[in-house]
Amino acid sequence: MGQKAAWLYDGGDDAGAGEAANMAKYAAAEAAIHCVDQAIQTHGGNGLTTEYGVGMLAGVVRLMRIAPVSREMILNFVAQHSLGLPKSY
Repeated sequence: MGQKAAWLYDGGDDAGAGEAANMAKYAAAEAAIHCVDQAIQTHGGNGLTTEYGVGMLAGVVRLMRIAPVSREMILNFVAQHSLGLPKSY
């Protein structure tokens, strides 16, 4: 998705590039949250210790979900530009 966004941007399709970049950010953040959560769950209490290094990733992937644009704003953008829905805010 990220490569498609870059290709669209290089081709001059700013609207398509914005949509593809937003979808890529959303998918990557959701996948990262899922993976880190599963890693912590698999390791149990040790998943939060410093020796394994998984616990510190929880804050990092959480940040990916909200910065610089929150997932709700991404969903609003895609709904407006891809689905043609009205603003929800």
